[in-house]
Amino acid sequence: MAKKRIDVSVIVPSYNEEKYIGACLAAIRRQKFSGTYEIIVGDGHSKDRTQKISRDYGARVVEENFGTASGGRYRAAKIARGRIYAFMSADVEPCQGWLQNIYDAFENKRVAWAVGSVKPIEGRFVEEIGAAILNFFASVLNRVGLAYVNGDNVASRADAYWKCGGFNPRLTTSEDTDLGMRLMRQGRFAYAGRATVLISMRRVRKWGYLNFALFHTKNFASTHFLKTPAKMYAPIR
Repeated sequence: MAKKRIDVSVIVPSYNEEKYIGACLAAIRRQKFSGTYEIIVGDGHSKDRTQKISRDYGARVVEENFGTASGGRYRAAKIARGRIYAFMSADVEPCQGWLQNIYDAFENKRVAWAVGSVKPIEGRFVEEIGAAILNFFASVLNRVGLAYVNGDNVASRADAYWKCGGFNPRLTTSEDTDLGMRLMRQGRFAYAGRATVLISMRRVRKWGYLNFALFHTKNFASTHFLKTPAKMYAPIR
């Protein structure tokens, strides 16, 4: 029997995220949306209550065996029924209007993929500035052919996603940039600035602002110009 198609599949990778995933899924469930959607959690065999919490919020849970966030996204997309796939992380909280605005970005049939905006959860001034810079880069660089993608808030038409091969589940880092580089060949990009998600600052504060910025700047360049994204990205719980 063919899968019944819906408008949007919201896809969330997870591993031992019981502290955060409830708030993420609750924020998705609060969305006011004119269409139909589903939530799929691609879980890396969590040892805590992540899977139970996910099911309690009505999410479909599928397990991945790659041990990467990219693997969770890839595995979840395999069972997705949406015409559009919207990806975020387990420690992200979408603002009201996010789902409708990310969906509306695809009103133009030429649009194959879109990136939304980000803001820090309970952000300090420097973090707010950093998020604004990220949003500026996402809105400009993708339009000139240099993929700049945040996996916390990226969406694609299902057909474009699979035509370009989808997320590479073996990548530990830069899987979002890698996907964006391939999606550029599938159709037009749209910046959905009104589709905003709140992102956790736990890694930024643990690493320190300078170390965080240096790592991601170097990794961005390595991914684009050397095709060698970093292979290590220790989890922060």
